[in-house]
Amino acid sequence: MSNKDNVKPIKPTLIRGGKAEPKLTPKQRAFVDNVVKGKIGTYKECYSDAYDVTLTKTKGIPKWCEVEASKLMADPKIALSIQSAIEKKDRSTLASSLRTRQYVLEALMKESQEAVSDSARIRSLELMGKTIGLFTDQIEVKSHRSLEEIDRDLEEKIEALIASDSS
Repeated sequence: MSNKDNVKPIKPTLIRGGKAEPKLTPKQRAFVDNVVKGKIGTYKECYSDAYDVTLTKTKGIPKWCEVEASKLMADPKIALSIQSAIEKKDRSTLASSLRTRQYVLEALMKESQEAVSDSARIRSLELMGKTIGLFTDQIEVKSHRSLEEIDRDLEEKIEALIASDSS
């Protein structure tokens, strides 16, 4: 019997959105949450916080926590949970920024139609135009000069600058 026969498959459970995520112990979940939130600096500190590790006499985290944190990070269940949580956080952040953008644009639209002063209406229209890049200048430069022509022009300009400095 080989080691492959002894490996138990990870049993996923369904979470919102239909994605499968493996079950974690409460401490593993706390570790994943600490890593995803990013408020605790290192994996060792995340492990220490999640597993309630007793600090050393010098108030430091024991060295073995780093090994245990590395083992957790190498665990496919943990890696999948961290990846899933980060994706969820990114989607939430994106949705929030889109809601804010929509709110601002709606408020600007309302202001552009209902503002008392002409300057307020024009300013709100200007800001709406800027959000869609309406007022950005695009300059297209097409040049078909050879490298030798560019070198010659640069040398002439440098010589002219040197001559004007020495006068």
